[in-house]
Amino acid sequence: MPTSKQGRLPSGSNPASAAVSRSVVFKLIFFTLAMFIVPIATYYYTVDGVFDGNGTFAAGAAAGMANLVAICYIIAAVLEDKDKDKDKQE
Repeated sequence: MPTSKQGRLPSGSNPASAAVSRSVVFKLIFFTLAMFIVPIATYYYTVDGVFDGNGTFAAGAAAGMANLVAICYIIAAVLEDKDKDKDKQE
């Protein structure tokens, strides 16, 4: 009777390397919340406070902030990979 390999690591892999560090999970949660909160907050702040009721400009500002959060996430991921590469070389 064949057994299911679901949930198992591939043969020859190290279980310690498969674990995700807490810092990675924290960054993911942080940027997920930022991607949700920052554009909405930007829209509601700018629609009346900056653009005097113009929803189109406020939506553009919110889209710009969503892009900024995404760029910051990419930069954080690249910097984290560089740190891991330095640790492996030492």
